[in-house]
Amino acid sequence: MSLWLVRPLLCTCVLAAVMAENLGAAEARRYASSDSDAGYVHWIDLYDTSNRKITADSTLPYSPQNTCGRCHDEQTISHGWHFNAFALGSTQGRPSEPWIWDDARTGTQLPLSYRSQPETQRSTFDPRDIGLTPWRMASQFGARFPGGGFGTPEQAAGPAPETAENTDDSESPIPQSPRWDFSGNLEIDCMVCHATSGQYDFESRRHHIDDENFAWAPTAAMHLATVEGRVSRIKDDADPEDEKTQAALPKLSYDAERFAPDGTVFFDLVREPDNNACYQCHTTVHVNDDGMEPAWIHDEDVHLRAGMKCVDCHRNGLDHDTVRGFPGEKRADGFSVSTLSCQGCHLGEESSGLASEKITSRAGRLGSPTPLHAGLPPVHFERLSCTACHSGAVPRDEATRIMTSLAHSLGAKERRTGFESPQIQGPIYRKLADGKIYPERIMWPAFWGILEGDAITPLNPDDVFEWTRRPLRVRKSFIEELASDPEKFDEKVGASLAAIETETGAEQAVYVSSGAVYGRLEDEAGNFSLELLPGDFGAAQPVSWPIAHNVRPAGWALGAAGCVECHSDEGKIFTSVVKPLGPAPLDAEPVTMASLQGLDAAQLMRWNQLFAGRSSFKVLVAISLAILFVIMLIGVGSVAGLLTRRLSSEGESKS
Repeated sequence: MSLWLVRPLLCTCVLAAVMAENLGAAEARRYASSDSDAGYVHWIDLYDTSNRKITADSTLPYSPQNTCGRCHDEQTISHGWHFNAFALGSTQGRPSEPWIWDDARTGTQLPLSYRSQPETQRSTFDPRDIGLTPWRMASQFGARFPGGGFGTPEQAAGPAPETAENTDDSESPIPQSPRWDFSGNLEIDCMVCHATSGQYDFESRRHHIDDENFAWAPTAAMHLATVEGRVSRIKDDADPEDEKTQAALPKLSYDAERFAPDGTVFFDLVREPDNNACYQCHTTVHVNDDGMEPAWIHDEDVHLRAGMKCVDCHRNGLDHDTVRGFPGEKRADGFSVSTLSCQGCHLGEESSGLASEKITSRAGRLGSPTPLHAGLPPVHFERLSCTACHSGAVPRDEATRIMTSLAHSLGAKERRTGFESPQIQGPIYRKLADGKIYPERIMWPAFWGILEGDAITPLNPDDVFEWTRRPLRVRKSFIEELASDPEKFDEKVGASLAAIETETGAEQAVYVSSGAVYGRLEDEAGNFSLELLPGDFGAAQPVSWPIAHNVRPAGWALGAAGCVECHSDEGKIFTSVVKPLGPAPLDAEPVTMASLQGLDAAQLMRWNQLFAGRSSFKVLVAISLAILFVIMLIGVGSVAGLLTRRLSSEGESKS
């Protein structure tokens, strides 16, 4: 090609590159940054859901996206760990706690997750496969996540999941609910995490989300205005443009005293979230036979006790890709976070050899001590996670019931007995994909579904409630009204399965609980009865997720009292049991930790016997060595005396 043709082409490419670079720089400059460790004082203008500036006379709620997004890259933030799982189907490392759809009226405790889960958590189900729309997920679980994801139809939109009828090549969008027109979006609410402790009213936010006032919840939580009205009272077939519908939407009245003369409003916020914000979704309570155990008998996490904050380890940048702290964690931005894991912080990580990385891979971050692990054979680091010995409640003879914020709405002002569903237990000890033993929480799913071959597909819990409302006739609690009476259980569950088969046209409807599968079977006389179906059904298997906190100090770690604390017939890490629990009146056989770890009971017993006599063996060896030493001393003395006498006799003979 001649030079006169190449030169314009090169100039065009260079110009395009320069323009792209300038556009990128301009995009970056569009967002504000103080670039200082000092907190920026936020006297800011508020913008409503229509992107108009708010005054004391405005009638629409404030929009975090339109307000905060003027200075901060909301699009980048929306890909953060707390927001991205719902629509992007992301997975990163080990399993996380699923959303558990709990309906006490139908005996349902169904674990749900948009994330791709590893084999150890195979009993979680994608909400899209069950026909649960993003809006329905937001109305069910919105009070326990900070918004975005399935809380906004724009982020939740995308290709439907792969099923038998819908492959990866499908362009079918996720079905959306018309109720978005009434509720508005449940946007990412920055102040959930970044408001100073005590300023943000989480209870008010939960109350309005339960009333389907999604768009109004951030305004109410910050007490910027009084909000009255409930979207939940508007019928599904209402016309959004109708005057009556518009009149039924929530009404608000802004607090004029919150506005400065120039129209700005003061937001008292922090860059690093306080622990109180984390506790709203990450609190755990243990339950004994008498109910919820009081908090004062349990110790605080050793790191928090030392004055640390959650975000000291669980950090993130603008992308809000929060560090989870598990071994081998990788980040898309390439930054190393290895020293923010237990092992990396306390023991250090192997360096790649580059001089610039040797310091950043050392132990001692944030002043953490280096544990000695005196006398602990290296094989323990190959087969045990740090959390196996140091995290969670001290193991007992049997795993105890557990309540969590996500599953049991801890923090909401209501009375709890401790025995509410879903029935989560822990700690249990099982091996994960890396071959190490981890402490986990565990739950057996309970749901209604359709059996085809060996596969069970859960049914939409809203549909189940409508189809079984008459045959079940449960007013409040499936467990209280049916599980205590096996005959009534058989009768009503059998009738409900018949109703589901009639509604769906399926040949075999089933009810899953405690790892068992119930179905209607016909005898030779044509009579149906409720029976346990034989077989190993994957959908009935338990779901589990790791325990990381509370971390116990060295003196409370497993093994601190010696080898026999684990390697004995009473070693809880192997002999503790967990009993499959569910709404059905089934007395399931307990499962030992050894079986969860794939260990042979006879081999484990022989191994424990070796350790049982280990102390006596050490004493015997010490005594034997002492006796041998004395004998050697006597022998040496005898030899020395003999030589002395011989030398003396030889000297006398020469004389």
